[in-house]
Amino acid sequence: ATYAGMLPLILKLNSSNSLHSKDLTSDQAITSSVKDALRLGCLAVGFTIYPGSAKCFDMMEEARGIIAEAKSYGLAVVLWSYPRGEGISKEGETAVDVIAYAAHMAALLGANIIKVKLPTKYLEREKIETENIESLSKRIEYVKRSCF
Repeated sequence: ATYAGMLPLILKLNSSNSLHSKDLTSDQAITSSVKDALRLGCLAVGFTIYPGSAKCFDMMEEARGIIAEAKSYGLAVVLWSYPRGEGISKEGETAVDVIAYAAHMAALLGANIIKVKLPTKYLEREKIETENIESLSKRIEYVKRSCF
């Protein structure tokens, strides 16, 4: 109550489980709702997706519905887009091409704010001119361009 109305609140609507076996497919459970965010006076909701996971299509469909509902009430949406899954190597989870695609997916879903991990120079799938991704600032620019 001390900070009510002074700090912008974001309610994260899904969550992972630290007891979830690393051998299982990466997924998150919906643990809250847009209505909960409104009741708490939040300015935004957050949601995580795992592009590359066997559950990625379910997560994207859940996110799309939540994003539409949140925006209908004027709430902003933060989307954490963290690539992982059976088809992506551990090094590939931060590969510049994979991170760019994860950001692109978040933009397509309608996120106002997109959170991805910082991209490394590693390339998982795409062929990119290496001078275009040599510095971190160039890699970030590459990821930003992928969203438009």
